[in-house]
This record gives sequence, structure tokens and C-alpha cells, in this order.
Amino acid sequence: MGRFIGLLLAFILVVPLIRMVLGMLARMFTNFAGKPSSAGPSGPARVPAGGTLRKDPVCGTFVSESVAKTLSSGGKTHHFCSDACLKKFLEAPRQS
Repeated sequence: MGRFIGLLLAFILVVPLIRMVLGMLARMFTNFAGKPSSAGPSGPARVPAGGTLRKDPVCGTFVSESVAKTLSSGGKTHHFCSDACLKKFLEAPRQS
């Protein structure tokens, strides 16, 4: 019984250590290959940070003015996160 408990404790201590070492090696080789470790080849596109955020009137997403799709109507400028939201806004019936 003592041998079993000793093996169990060794297993509990060794497995996380092995996982940590393998994770460090994987990050090292990923960085060595020139790929960022946070996003793979199909990761999200990088958009420069900064600028004023505006709320999309269709979906409520906040989008930077520098990358937003804009529409000026009735003396007001609307900012959209995508062409799809802009299209939905243009297709929606207007209230008078």
C-alpha cells in the first residue's frame, strides 16, 4: 500500500512538471519558427489599437472610427462594424 501511495504522489508531481517543460519547448519552437504564439495562421487579423470608439447602431458593437464603415445621414454620422451591419441599417424601415 505504501508503494502505491508513493507512486501516486510521484505521478501527481511529475506529470505537471513534464507538461510545463513540454509547453515551454513548444513555445520556444513556435517563436523560433517566426510565428507568434498567440495566433496561428488562421488567427484573427490584427487591427491597430487607438482612436475613438463608436457604437454600431445595429448590433451594439463598439468599433474604432479608424476602421469603421461610416454613413452620414440627416446631419448625423453612423459608424458600423461591418458591411453587413451597414446593409441592415440601410434596409431597415425608418420611423418618422
